[in-house]
Amino acid sequence: MQLIKEADLLTLVQNAPIGICILDAETLVAELLNDKYLEVAGKPREQIIGHRYWDAFPEFRDPYQPILDKVVQTGIAYHADEVSMMLLRQGRPEPVFVTFVYAPVITSTGQVSKVAVWVLENTSQVRQREKVLTAKLAVQRERDRLQEFLMQAPAGICILQGESFIYELVNPLYQQLFPGRELLGKPLLEALPEIKDTPIIGILQEVFTTGKPFEASELLVPLARTPDGPIEDRYFNFIYRARQDENGYPDGILVFVIEVTSMMLIQQQLRDAREKADQQKRVYETITSATPDLMYVWDLDYRFTYANSALLTMWGKTWDTAIGKGLRENGYEEWHALMHEREIDQVRATKQPVRGEVSFPHAVLGRRMYDYILIPVLNEAGEVEAVAGTTRDVTERKQMEQALAKSRDELQEINEELAATNEEQAASNEELITINEELALVNNRLAAAQMKIEENQIALRLAIEAANIGTWYVHSVTREMIADARLKELFGYNSDEPLSVEQALAQVTDEYRELVAAKLENAINHGEDFDVIYPVIGLNDQRMRWLRAIGNLAPDPSGTFSAFTGVIMDVTEQKADEQRKNDFIGMASHELKTPLTSLTAIIQVAHAKLKNSEDPFMATAMHKANVQVKRMAAMINGFLNLSRLESARLIIEKSSFDLSMIIADVVKETELTAPAHRISLMNHEKMIINADHDKITSVISNLLSNAVKYSPRGSEIQVGYVLKSRKVQVSVSDQGMGLTEADQLKVFDRYYRAENTQMHFTSGFGIGLYLSAEIITRHNGAIWVESELGKGSTFYFTLPV
Repeated sequence: MQLIKEADLLTLVQNAPIGICILDAETLVAELLNDKYLEVAGKPREQIIGHRYWDAFPEFRDPYQPILDKVVQTGIAYHADEVSMMLLRQGRPEPVFVTFVYAPVITSTGQVSKVAVWVLENTSQVRQREKVLTAKLAVQRERDRLQEFLMQAPAGICILQGESFIYELVNPLYQQLFPGRELLGKPLLEALPEIKDTPIIGILQEVFTTGKPFEASELLVPLARTPDGPIEDRYFNFIYRARQDENGYPDGILVFVIEVTSMMLIQQQLRDAREKADQQKRVYETITSATPDLMYVWDLDYRFTYANSALLTMWGKTWDTAIGKGLRENGYEEWHALMHEREIDQVRATKQPVRGEVSFPHAVLGRRMYDYILIPVLNEAGEVEAVAGTTRDVTERKQMEQALAKSRDELQEINEELAATNEEQAASNEELITINEELALVNNRLAAAQMKIEENQIALRLAIEAANIGTWYVHSVTREMIADARLKELFGYNSDEPLSVEQALAQVTDEYRELVAAKLENAINHGEDFDVIYPVIGLNDQRMRWLRAIGNLAPDPSGTFSAFTGVIMDVTEQKADEQRKNDFIGMASHELKTPLTSLTAIIQVAHAKLKNSEDPFMATAMHKANVQVKRMAAMINGFLNLSRLESARLIIEKSSFDLSMIIADVVKETELTAPAHRISLMNHEKMIINADHDKITSVISNLLSNAVKYSPRGSEIQVGYVLKSRKVQVSVSDQGMGLTEADQLKVFDRYYRAENTQMHFTSGFGIGLYLSAEIITRHNGAIWVESELGKGSTFYFTLPV
């Protein structure tokens, strides 16, 4: 056969679509190579041509030299497909994937004279396949993880497929809600036919059609537990969320369900029990409120089920902190608690009262004597169900009885001596007896008054000690201050160190010192209320504490001065809890804004591109998605502003602008998102105000959004403003469900939402009106509502002009 000419061979090699390098078989010196081979090798031509192959490619010598030698020896070609190797390109190692062939060129005598190295780089193709494979594996793992999560979730979960709502997936907890029923693969109405006439089907169709999620709490659904069981009133918390296919169309609904029937029944029982207990408490209080005696009731487990006001005052506790607690939890010493527990057992066993006296040292008054009686409380069956008791301080009475007994003895001796003297002295003795009896009566009254005063003093001291609060006394003229050990401790002073008003103010932090000093002066000079929370730095321990001080001014009986007295308590932990909550809300809201901003931009771009699409559904879907993202952004901004407000970081930045312009802008934006309502702007006159533009816009948007949210479709909403007494008054009126008088008083409170059936189907967190009220207040304005239930509401606010 005719061999190819050398010139033709050179042209063929140079124009080949793959890399080719011709080696001398004996020396393995590169004699010929093309540009494609240089692209793969990543080395200059002079480093390869005329050099031994392994000198040019030392990085391949160890694994491939034996293979190339075998090709030369045997004349059999070697092929490798998509081999991973580290290639030195421009002196730097680079991982690549190549397919190559060592092809021998055999002479007519059967000798190998040349070796052609054919090479093709596959790095990009291999990387692309790896990415695709990795993505597929990630998707599969995510699907598997989601499936595992749904099946192990602590709530009932199912997936309803298509417009017929066929059960595609049912987790164990969802199946437990309907024991004995076959759900998988069946349409919803076939599996649960009793829900046909309930609102559930309409809600599901709305979610499937619009893609909007639906949530409900404690919804009543008449439903049987088993296929043949009776229909029962069952309550559920559930969430319906539309599932979308790869094209973004709804193809099913994801359902989360928790049955709360048992919880609802327990709540009703608790309300009934609480109402009964409150009624019993009112009866007891009516009976015992006027007596200074300590009155109480124990159950058979030695727990207090009742304590009158006198006993609670002595303990320094409230009804909620004392009732339901045992003797020791309410401060009784061990011997005292054991004694009463034995007596309760005795009353229970004998059904007879037990009376006794007990003496123990009092921290202030010394040793005191108490008289008490315990009586059984019988039920309708005549069995003891509780033990009631009454305790009275009889120390003064005992002392008086002893004194009177001694006086009677002495008087008897005098009378006997006088009787022995003459009859006239007898008349004098009778008069003396009468005087003594009157004196004893007066002494009894004084003793009773003294006992009342001492009881009140004891109760006050016990209350202060139990609350772990400090007390102070300030002379209004000399400003001399008397503080107890607890107050000194809160200001970082030792109990033996003197503490003056000026020294106490010096421990208040700089930003609060002026406020506390002003309130103190107003309280002492003008009798104003003194209730303030502020931070201090302890003098000796340098510890920061938040304190709450409450005081009042009372004139001295002499009329020459007044006494400013009060209490102070440590509220550091409460302030820390509030700060942690505000920091969390602020951090979470701030972190959510970044992905939400990106999502808004993506949706807006998609909506712009799809606006003229032949498929009107996609443009509508993108428009609805944009509306929902805006609502979510408004909620997040609300929580962020709430966090800033409660952390004192909500800053009002005022500027001059036309109020009519921002009202018109908000109305236009709302008309786009709420086409089912008619919004009327009552006037368009220019109105220049000096305020925070963004925050006033937020207030108007919130009021108008609420009007849309709580008024029927097709109804009219009116927005207007007028100038009154150098203030502009803005109003937003709707024809919605209206508010009760009770709701009108609380509608601007934080997290408050009116209670009615419509609220279960309306989203919101109860912070919009609260933030609006705070913003208007910080502009020295006012905000209020006028409403009539069933006829609509009008929200007003004013701003200085």
